[in-house]
Amino acid sequence: MKLKLFVWEGFSPDYTDGLAFAIAKDETEARELVIKNRGYDAYDWGVLKILPLNKPVAFSVSGGG
Repeated sequence: MKLKLFVWEGFSPDYTDGLAFAIAKDETEARELVIKNRGYDAYDWGVLKILPLNKPVAFSVSGGG
């Protein structure tokens, strides 16, 4: 099974945008993992990026303010 990195930018925004990520086989599993971690579903998942786990990768989100 090939795993991928799922990253949601703009996740569950309130005062500023949030960020969520999961390593999973597909988007359904990734969302289930995030929901399990939070204890509830998000009202706005934001923009999804799917990245392979076969090469180095970096990702950052600046804080609000």
